[in-house]
Amino acid sequence: MAVFIEANYSKKIGLPAYSSHSFSVTLRSEVSELKDVDREASKLYAILQGAVDAQIVETGYTPVPLSSGSESNRPSGRTNGHTHQSDGESWNCSDKQRDLVLKIRDEHKLGMDQIEEISKQLFQRPAKTLNKLEMSVLIKELLEEFGPKGATGNGNGRRPYQPASRR
Repeated sequence: MAVFIEANYSKKIGLPAYSSHSFSVTLRSEVSELKDVDREASKLYAILQGAVDAQIVETGYTPVPLSSGSESNRPSGRTNGHTHQSDGESWNCSDKQRDLVLKIRDEHKLGMDQIEEISKQLFQRPAKTLNKLEMSVLIKELLEEFGPKGATGNGNGRRPYQPASRR
């Protein structure tokens, strides 16, 4: 008795300006006995994953917001594309994370240099380059250091920065 296995592998990558691209490949294979299904499925998966990954590295043309607010197509090169624009500056985290960092900065009258100092102490990189997971750590550190507005009771809501590991 012949058994047919159909396997599909698909990958979707987010790009700037709420764009994305995806690629998938489907293969169909035949095995003569049920005991061979696991081995054949593993083989198909490896083939499919290699084929999709080899093809999806180039993002091609993607819409990129211009300063005037209109969009155009430009080659984006090799990038995962997870960047967000704010006042002409690109952030690698989510819009909500960026907005929260800026809100903390504004509420506590911090300079961006103070936030960058903390980011560099934690990750050796500027805050704007942090991914979502790293930005979550930075936000947690900012909230621990500065807390909700006025929580420290020193008039301006600020304490000198000292990494959590040194407290």
